[in-house]
Amino acid sequence: MSLYRRWIGGSGDVVAGYTSSIADDAEIAAEVVEVMKAHVKHLIEAGAVPRADGEEILAVLGQLNPADLIRQGYEDVHEALEDYLIKRLGPKGGWVGLGRSRNDHVAAAIRLRLLKHIDAAMRAAEEVKCAAAERALEYADCVMPSFTHFQPAQPITYGHYLMALYELMADFADALSAVRGIVDKSPLGSGPAGGTAVPLNRRRLAELAGFGEVAVNTLYASSSRFFAGLAASAVASMLAELSRFVDDFVAWSSPLIGYLQLPDEHVSTSSIMPHKRNPVTLEVLRARISEALADALALLAVQEKIGYGYSLDLQEATRHLWRVFKTAEEGLAVLADVVKRARFNCEKAYGDAARYPTTSSDAAERMALGGTPFRDAYFKVAEAVKAGRAELPDPREAVKRPVSGSPDPQEVRRAAEEGLRSCGGRRAS
Repeated sequence: MSLYRRWIGGSGDVVAGYTSSIADDAEIAAEVVEVMKAHVKHLIEAGAVPRADGEEILAVLGQLNPADLIRQGYEDVHEALEDYLIKRLGPKGGWVGLGRSRNDHVAAAIRLRLLKHIDAAMRAAEEVKCAAAERALEYADCVMPSFTHFQPAQPITYGHYLMALYELMADFADALSAVRGIVDKSPLGSGPAGGTAVPLNRRRLAELAGFGEVAVNTLYASSSRFFAGLAASAVASMLAELSRFVDDFVAWSSPLIGYLQLPDEHVSTSSIMPHKRNPVTLEVLRARISEALADALALLAVQEKIGYGYSLDLQEATRHLWRVFKTAEEGLAVLADVVKRARFNCEKAYGDAARYPTTSSDAAERMALGGTPFRDAYFKVAEAVKAGRAELPDPREAVKRPVSGSPDPQEVRRAAEEGLRSCGGRRAS
């Protein structure tokens, strides 16, 4: 069934199956067809192929279901597509090989598919961001201890905590927006490495394929996967940070802490202990984040040892890119639902903030502002805490710190309301 190997000879099924990317190419099959349409349209415009033949090819491409190309026996979806056209149209189907290489076409298809994943990830991040702002407004006055070294630290509010998640999602969206501009560059017309003898207008090709810009250097355009590594790294960095929120939610949902009541749909019970409420969706998300970090590293590791030009190693890298984004898109949807629907036990959280000396730093700073050198004040408060005679501020008053971005409930409400304006004005229910 192989089209390109015929001139070499041999029909080793083991080797062909081992090197084929056809199963992974299901991810980009639709984009491969769209890229081919753009290519044929431009070949017609450039007068490089007979117009009638080109229009017949476009008609067949317009009727094709990309999923039908994912068939065993081919090296990849590009070979399957060209063979399909030749079988349907005879020799005239072979015009599509003019002025192109699998190298520039697969890079184009990956970029187009990646743009869709970036947009989906940004929408998913927006859901988390807006859910966090909604709940932050609701819980702006809900005092709780923060944790450093998993020891009770300064008092904050749950609303303040959620606005940290909001800011992570906002920064992630900004990072993806910057990455998107790098991904949105067409490699079409760059051929295998050094371009093509066909007088193609690469900017016109980019326009026809739906790209905003052109990756200029033909070697870089066809060979580089920097755009993929950058996108995966941005997502992996976000997921690594996000896992810390996930871990908090898992811990807080335990009755030993008792801060967070997860929605029933997000918990499961034990096969033998009927009292259990296991935070299963968050546990799966936590595990999949670890897998995504490994996928991002694998994507980079596959690339780092090969010379500058296309090698088949690169096809092995791409599946890791899709896995990273799938984890992010699915995981963010799960987390958004948790944030929207979980209930926080403000009474329990305030009790812990008041039980432990979480306002010791506030007491020392207030003493210093009254004229005592801070380190002297620090040791006086430390001695009083150790002796059990410290008179510390109430956590509900201590959170009203004057700095911007603090857990002061008024500051939290202001930030949450400002955030919600970018979410269509949604309000907590």
